[in-house]
Amino acid sequence: MHSSRSSFALVTSGNVAIAGAQWYLVWLFAQQSGPIAVGHYSTLIAMMTPVFIATQLGLRNLFVTLQQTVRWRIYLGCRLSTVGLSVLIITGLVIYGPAQFNSALAFPLLMIKVSDSIGDLFYARLQKTERLFTFGLILLGVATVSAITVTAVILTTGSVVTALWSAAVVSAAGTVVTIWVASAKPPETPETIDSRTSVREEIRALISAGVPMSLMQGVYSLLSYVPLAVVAWFGSPSDVGRYASAAYLVVFANLVGASIETVVLPAFRTIHDADGSIVLRRRVKRLCTIALTSLVPFVVLALFIGPWLLSTIYGADFVLSREAVLFLALAALCTLPTYLASANLLVLNRYWATFFVGAAAIGTVLASGGIAGMAGMSAVEAGCLAVFVGSLTRLLGEFYCSRPRHESSSVTL
Repeated sequence: MHSSRSSFALVTSGNVAIAGAQWYLVWLFAQQSGPIAVGHYSTLIAMMTPVFIATQLGLRNLFVTLQQTVRWRIYLGCRLSTVGLSVLIITGLVIYGPAQFNSALAFPLLMIKVSDSIGDLFYARLQKTERLFTFGLILLGVATVSAITVTAVILTTGSVVTALWSAAVVSAAGTVVTIWVASAKPPETPETIDSRTSVREEIRALISAGVPMSLMQGVYSLLSYVPLAVVAWFGSPSDVGRYASAAYLVVFANLVGASIETVVLPAFRTIHDADGSIVLRRRVKRLCTIALTSLVPFVVLALFIGPWLLSTIYGADFVLSREAVLFLALAALCTLPTYLASANLLVLNRYWATFFVGAAAIGTVLASGGIAGMAGMSAVEAGCLAVFVGSLTRLLGEFYCSRPRHESSSVTL
């Protein structure tokens, strides 16, 4: 049995490695074709990700946190149905949508999204049974094989499209491995069997909880890409590429935060069931404070070396101002503790609250980015400011909504 610390380290390493493999592909695009190609790729990601997340009902988190018993085959049937719906929507957008949706890049990327979506549900089985060490090993393996394969394809063919197809094949193979590892059924307890209801009632329970969960995850996914729309609004495809390359700092923060949420959800559920929501909220408040305090030095470091580091990695065309880097670093600072606050709300089954917080955050992103752009701030800086404001809004909103029902006074971090 692996310790929670080693499991967290491996899950975090796996998520960071996955992000690193994704970033490596962006870097290859930048080296092969410059900022415009990165802009096309990022535009496709911004279109596809919210569609998949909005249609998949948040089943992974529901499988871990939903307090009503629902059979596995119902979860799996719902996921396969929503994946099919997502494929139809995206295919229609690529065929009949604007020219920015490059079909040569879109279809291998769609294959990656399908594989990831199916694998995501099977990850929930590993998460709920706390097989997190295995979870992390799979993530790390997929990221490593993907990076090696993409490198070999680029060196052999020089084609980033072919490289993306090779990444899609690796993603599909990783999903097959995940299904095989996660398919072993844990023994059912008498309590689980006794709590079962009819299939119709379980489907109804899953959908009634899944709709707000799906809306919440779709909104939060959209929140990650709305700042990119702000940049496109005031700038050029080159500006979009520069922003997208630098914004991987926030992407990494989201992936580390997702690792934290993966590990703490079962523990938070145990604390809530044993000690109640007030004790859980106090624990979350303390952890958020520790996270914010410990990350401040990294913000200072990013402020001083960020512009130089970006130009060194990507080239002179990708340099950002110090203000833009500061906004991105502050967004990353807010992002990590947000996942602790989000896990708290999920354990409380307050799925609608998370949706409304996300909707409010999108509003603040558009407002702050729009005002900054119209006031004369550069497109990239306006987008970076917007992503910071959105991250801060989400953190404060989720923590506020975790108050016990009887508590009327405002509580802040």
